Amino acid sequence: MQSLKENRGARYLAASIVALAVDYSLTLILYHAGGLDLSVAAAIAFVIVGAIFYLVHEFWTFRDEASRFSGKRMAGNLLVMCVAVMVRVGLIAALEHVRTPLGIWVSLYFAVGVAGSFSTNYLLNRHLVFRR
Repeated sequence: MQSLKENRGARYLAASIVALAVDYSLTLILYHAGGLDLSVAAAIAFVIVGAIFYLVHEFWTFRDEASRFSGKRMAGNLLVMCVAVMVRVGLIAALEHVRTPLGIWVSLYFAVGVAGSFSTNYLLNRHLVFRR
């Protein structure tokens, strides 16, 4: 069995759990206190957290002996974030169109958006941006 130090997938999951907690908290603050639509709040939070977590991915999640700051990988990560945020916002906006998110629906819509953006983000980052 691989340790966390050796397993990129497990490191990605660990980093993502931390990022998700920050992302969800910021989304709720922007939605409830800021009065933004859930899809807009989720997009803003995703972009802020995603930009910060590029560095986590570069130097921990997908690191190897050659890990260093890379403008090319950062640009690729930003492009991936744009695609992933469109997936998230599209899913949440579609659900908002069907039913206004109230109570538990806020968390459910957020979870659906996260599932879509998480999958998109991981696959594109792992196989395109951080491919060594």
